[in-house]
Amino acid sequence: MSRSVFFRLLAPMMATAIAAVACGGAPAASTAPTTSAALGQLPTPELTKVRIGISTPTEPVQFAETLAERLGFYKKYGIPTVEVTGFEGDGKALQALVAGQVDFFVGGASTAINSVVTDTPVKVISMNSTTLTDGLFCGAAIKTPADVKGKSVAISTFGGTSHGSALLMLKGIGLTDKDAVITQTGGEGVRIAALKGGSVGCAVVGMSQEKAMKDLGLNLLIDLSKAKLQWGRSGLMAKVDFIQKNPNTVLVVVAAALEAQNSIWTDTASATAKFVDWAQVKPDAADLVMKDFLTYGSRSMTFTADAFTAPRDVLASVNPAVKDVDVTKAFDLSFLMKLKDIGFYQKNSIPTTN
Repeated sequence: MSRSVFFRLLAPMMATAIAAVACGGAPAASTAPTTSAALGQLPTPELTKVRIGISTPTEPVQFAETLAERLGFYKKYGIPTVEVTGFEGDGKALQALVAGQVDFFVGGASTAINSVVTDTPVKVISMNSTTLTDGLFCGAAIKTPADVKGKSVAISTFGGTSHGSALLMLKGIGLTDKDAVITQTGGEGVRIAALKGGSVGCAVVGMSQEKAMKDLGLNLLIDLSKAKLQWGRSGLMAKVDFIQKNPNTVLVVVAAALEAQNSIWTDTASATAKFVDWAQVKPDAADLVMKDFLTYGSRSMTFTADAFTAPRDVLASVNPAVKDVDVTKAFDLSFLMKLKDIGFYQKNSIPTTN
């Protein structure tokens, strides 16, 4: 082959190589663009069966985890078998969790806070609600926060939710428990009777009684359902060692419950019908409580450390061991954050704040 022919053949190859280098490398070294994960895609769970305990099975505030099973969301995301069991209170549900009879349970933040100082710590990973629905109703002569100073505030029992409501409401009107006398009186009916009789200045009473209280000439100083003061009312939790061992399973369970929780807003009628079947209540009663839940439920299931601070302070009144507990050890927000990061909220049109 003559030199002229050789260079005529070599020239096109050199031009191609030069062009490849100009574009950042030879064609043989290039790769196709990496396809990103689908929006909201969840990982494969480690387990194909989970067991969930519900500490108060007749309350809509603990319904999402059951609703997710009834809507087939766990199965859709890779957990085909889910057993949901109702218990009578947080104590029995916690016992079942510690004994390994359930993998998750739904209950109050107080349970997780108490567990921090035990050998079997649990963490809350999502919250069905962080809003209490009590009001601070006071006698006719008590019209302003200043009037509450030195007066008695009736609650059910020290260390209970009504005690927490009292602390939050005092905070909401710019006072502390040092400014009023928190008095252990009894159930709501007893508190209302004491307030009517004038033996207490104020009382913690559910907002469902608002009309009756006002008809008696009593004054409402603060409505917790509108105060944006968080209380860890009811959330999904699991033992710390279970969470560490099965992170994908935990993420899927949180995602399924979150999607079910959101459906209560987007298809309230269907959710109510399933609540009737689950709680064994009459349709009219279910309709009322489910519609009420829309006013205090957490559609995003998110929360902050504030939701645990007030419960800790209340618990300290009956269990001094938790007085200085670091509340951040009682919850884990990473799973909700992960669902935001991967686009699960976006994909399912779920608001990221309450």
